[in-house]
Amino acid sequence: MDPAEAGAAQAQDGTQSVSRRRFLTGAAAVGALGALGPLTSCGAAPQKPQSSGASPRKGGNLRVGLTGGSSSDTLNPLSTVVYLDVARAQNLYQPLMQLNAQSQNEYVLAEEIAPKGSTSEFIIRLRPDITFHDGKPFGADDVIYTLQQVLNPKKPLAGAAPIAPVDVKGLKKLDSLTVSVPMKIPYGSFLDQLSSFWYSLYMVPDGWVATDKPNGTGPFKYKSFTPGVQSVFVRNENYWKPGLPHLDTLTIVDFADTTSLQNALVSNVVDCAGSLTGAQMKELASNSAIKPLPSKTGGFTPFTMRCDQPPFNDVRVRQAFRLIVDRPQIIATTLAGYGSLAADVFSPYDPAYDKTAFHREQDIPQAKQLLKSAGYGNGLTVKCVSSSGINAAAVDTATVFKQQALAAGVTVNVDAVPSGTFFTTGYWLTSKFSQIYWGYSSYLAQVAETCLPTSPFPETHFNNSKYISLYKQANAALSASMRTEIEHEMQMIDFNEGGYIIPCFSDVFDAYSTKLTGYTTATTGEPLSNFDFEHFAFVS
Repeated sequence: MDPAEAGAAQAQDGTQSVSRRRFLTGAAAVGALGALGPLTSCGAAPQKPQSSGASPRKGGNLRVGLTGGSSSDTLNPLSTVVYLDVARAQNLYQPLMQLNAQSQNEYVLAEEIAPKGSTSEFIIRLRPDITFHDGKPFGADDVIYTLQQVLNPKKPLAGAAPIAPVDVKGLKKLDSLTVSVPMKIPYGSFLDQLSSFWYSLYMVPDGWVATDKPNGTGPFKYKSFTPGVQSVFVRNENYWKPGLPHLDTLTIVDFADTTSLQNALVSNVVDCAGSLTGAQMKELASNSAIKPLPSKTGGFTPFTMRCDQPPFNDVRVRQAFRLIVDRPQIIATTLAGYGSLAADVFSPYDPAYDKTAFHREQDIPQAKQLLKSAGYGNGLTVKCVSSSGINAAAVDTATVFKQQALAAGVTVNVDAVPSGTFFTTGYWLTSKFSQIYWGYSSYLAQVAETCLPTSPFPETHFNNSKYISLYKQANAALSASMRTEIEHEMQMIDFNEGGYIIPCFSDVFDAYSTKLTGYTTATTGEPLSNFDFEHFAFVS
């Protein structure tokens, strides 16, 4: 299956990946040896967990509060939908590698993933002495089986698009801990893809089927699960990381909304709460028993402009709309000040992100001049499709933009549609002007997901031949400096011609009982320290 086929397949049943991504805001971001350069961040040490100063103790039941669950929640690690699904899967199963809390590529079950001579073949070497919860050793057969399930041409799963270039028929077991992964095309971003979309690429045992009892390699084992209510897991006594987890039991509780979640935290019904709002952070700051912890992230809620349809098929209109935005005002009004300025280019934590090149301020006179030159000097009216299901700030952001646009002679009619319509029907993918949410991904991973004609979610319908050529060159490059140079050129095309308006990168808001330690901030946009509950502990 080539990338185009993978993209088409996922686009037809594509609510899973993006619907999970939309919930990551809650209410309100390679280690291969050799010449791949930016990929060597796998070897970087993750940020140390936060400590209250007291010593962590062994045992206890951690009660985690989250919102967004329903009767359709799943324990299937290859079909995660909302972040509650990920919270469960992250502690029962594990991927080959993932983004750590600082948005760096980090090995998990893999010990090394390296290109073999070129980016057309990779060798995966696995950590030894890892077992599944039932005692079965984890190895090469499990990796091959998992990739085969994800890339099943008759029913590709949510993780198929990021690894679509894998030649699944050519997968080869070299020994019990080594797998050869050939590619249909050069794919130098393979490690970035595995890391950025790890939540769809958890490793399952050879022969696993979705109806099986959960059986992963993670720090906790399954005890019980009531969809839309709660999940209970117990410590994996044979976990491969010495001394972890600290806890006896992990209980994940679903709440209907952030208000009831906040009340549960204050009344000691739960020990930590994920993805609250900026206003709640300010309320909780006065409670001495609770530590509110906002995280600066690379997650973003863009406006998407369809580059293949008027008026946005004219780059002058796209640039005018970007110049209309008063970005500081959006942060101040819709995010209660909890956000970082952006300039329409994503992936700020990628080592290849050009940190000095992008800056954009509101310029109404220039926006009006661009619109006039594009034939809209007498005004322009557009509909902006939004939904409260994207996140709590989305509709408010669209409304603020509507007010800002009036100064440039642009009328924006905000159409706030129900979540079911917006996501289930893929409404935002066909709309001329819309919104969506993405958690942080590395640059080429995000490009593959949304910015190519073959992408599974081509929400801006951007189709630039030079951009596509550069993407292919970046994937073929072994030289770190060459790859970064190519990505900088692509980012400049995003900045000058792309179909995204990215006003800011939004914070994520979590809060913890002062009885807890072991958590940290997470730039990925994932709540509660990337759901890294194996490091959480109660203090003595």
